[in-house]
Amino acid sequence: MNRWARRVSSTRLKMLLGASVAISALGGVNVAFAQEETASAGNFDVVTVTSKRREQTLYEAPVAVTAFTNDQLEARSVIDLVDVGKYVPNLNITTFSAGNTSSANPFIRGIGIQDHLIVTDPGVGVYVDGVYLGRQVGQNWSLSNIERLEVLRGPQGTLFGRNTIGGAINIITRQPGDDEARISVLGGTRGRFNADFYGSTRLSDTVAVSANVSVKRRNGLGDFINIPNPEARVGELQDIAGRVALKWTPTDRFSFLLAADGNEGRNGQNPYTTFIRESTDGCENDTPRAFCDGGITNADQSADPYDTASGQADLARTENSAYGVSATTEYAINDNLTAKLIGSYRRSEYEGGLDDDGAFVDFYSFPETGFAEQYSIEAQLSGEYDKLDFVGGFYFFDEEGENRQDPTTFISPGGFFLQTQETQSYAIYANAGYQILDALRIAGGLRYTWDEKEALADVGFLPPFDGEDEWEELTWEANATYTFADNLSAYAAISRGYQSGGFPARPFGGPATFVSFDPVTATNYEAGVKGVPVDWLQMALTVFYTRYQDLPVQVSEVTDAGFITITENAGRSRSIGVEWEGTADFGNGLRLNTAVGFIDAEFTEVNGNSPSLTVGDTPALTPRWTIAAGPEYTMAVGNGFVTARGDVSFRSQMQGQPNNSASTLIDDRTLLNFDITYTSPDETWTVGVYGKNVTDERYTNAALDVGDYVLNILSNDASEFGARFTKSFGQ
Repeated sequence: MNRWARRVSSTRLKMLLGASVAISALGGVNVAFAQEETASAGNFDVVTVTSKRREQTLYEAPVAVTAFTNDQLEARSVIDLVDVGKYVPNLNITTFSAGNTSSANPFIRGIGIQDHLIVTDPGVGVYVDGVYLGRQVGQNWSLSNIERLEVLRGPQGTLFGRNTIGGAINIITRQPGDDEARISVLGGTRGRFNADFYGSTRLSDTVAVSANVSVKRRNGLGDFINIPNPEARVGELQDIAGRVALKWTPTDRFSFLLAADGNEGRNGQNPYTTFIRESTDGCENDTPRAFCDGGITNADQSADPYDTASGQADLARTENSAYGVSATTEYAINDNLTAKLIGSYRRSEYEGGLDDDGAFVDFYSFPETGFAEQYSIEAQLSGEYDKLDFVGGFYFFDEEGENRQDPTTFISPGGFFLQTQETQSYAIYANAGYQILDALRIAGGLRYTWDEKEALADVGFLPPFDGEDEWEELTWEANATYTFADNLSAYAAISRGYQSGGFPARPFGGPATFVSFDPVTATNYEAGVKGVPVDWLQMALTVFYTRYQDLPVQVSEVTDAGFITITENAGRSRSIGVEWEGTADFGNGLRLNTAVGFIDAEFTEVNGNSPSLTVGDTPALTPRWTIAAGPEYTMAVGNGFVTARGDVSFRSQMQGQPNNSASTLIDDRTLLNFDITYTSPDETWTVGVYGKNVTDERYTNAALDVGDYVLNILSNDASEFGARFTKSFGQ
């Protein structure tokens, strides 16, 4: 039945509106789904996900997971990973790192980290085809021509491992197969030009190859008013990415996939502003007083927040590159047992930095370069015997890298800073499920992880100093899923996650400040209902309660020695929340997509030495409300059809720092998008127009109070209007 020909009675419409009002009154809840045509449930397609390292429908997976197909991302004007953070409950993705627009710093349910130095680990893991990406810079992936993207919320410490106490983002690319190709071109205001190509072909009955190339460009949002002929404008984007893959399937039991990807970015500095705490007594009693002594005031800043008065030409442009190779071998030992081996190598590099004083004089500037190199191997064995299914494996991860600031200017020129770290991590894990009854499945798992880190710091005015530590942790999970009908189930789960310990960033106080902090553990209690309770509604609802032990926090301050970031275990915190996602089919071609997240998170116990942190403080970059709604209408036009969609994304106010400084409170923001697309009768080409952030709302992504001044990292998001054309061949 054609989508625009479906009908719904006025009674059913009233029921849906009433249910929506009731859900809003309760405060939201969780779900997740995507529509990939693998199965059908009433008026909805059902997607298959791999959130538990085995193929399940979205309704069967006992986890809060949101999944998007490539078409769904395109309809929402999603260009990169940061855009995804606008549409998922209790997900917030920012850019912060070293002024580099290529970074992606995800926060899920209040857990994440916005620092990028090699000694810091994210609290949300990002995976591409099962390969963990260890660094944030260069992680803002182009999402053209992927198979799907999954956002898993809550600790994933059993199957996905370390550094996933907030959750995980799983990107699944398209694999080589039959002959097909797709091209897409997008152009718009602000000099926007995107183009991408995907092609796949068979070289023989057993060998197939694919290639994907993507180009992304956009003009900047501001100017360097004191730099003649800068290499880039503020916020300018210029990125190229590519991926090639070869798949060999000599038999129906064996496959080998070799893939290589890379991206290069030459962008402008991310927009930011500096607010200086000015002296009121001629610098006599001010503490801190660095800016006062230097004679720099807010009058030295640019009047337009998207311009900058900095005179540091070497910071106008940022660069990033990342490339990797992975090999995946899969062998079906028999009809019940499958072995899998994933090996990978990745390297990323970047160049960037910020001029924190925001003024022409070189007073507080931080030019920075860095790299990270990682190797990983994962061996899996999975099986299914009658009512029993299981997956287990071994994981090894090795990473080394450095961050270098040279020269670093702290009041006087000539400073120097270097941090290096090498990490080794080993893990073994097992997860099994058993179908006790036709409608009831129980599952559980264990994972043992051992981490070791060796770190070194050189702050220039002291002899280099180093540290070494190791940690181990046993994490676990237990869940039960009850199926009411083919497309409706409920689940309950208890899980424990783990984030590795580490060493503090920017230890300008010397060896005494370079003391390792303990790992974080999280215990999560979660229950949910998901599926199609009535034929006009696809939904998922989740409630959760999470307790965190030894949650690390970062608080920065300026001293005469330099810019010090204090990272330490704050104590305990807890999060309580609900999440909802749903798609309602009103008939006559009208649908409504909704996603609502609510979270109440706070520190419940604070260590005595935690700087300025108090019980009741809210974790950084954690909006209480995350809301998205997208009505969609499809109608026949000739033998083709037109789909018109609008999207609203809301994030309530949030704290920029965990110590909840009033100066770093970030205002709420509401973004509006639209997309109108015509699809040809044979569905091989589309043409459409779009509007992104149509009201041109400018907002703050992150904020940092370091005493002398407050640094506000602004969004690199602005109003944009344009057109898009896609053409598919061979499908």
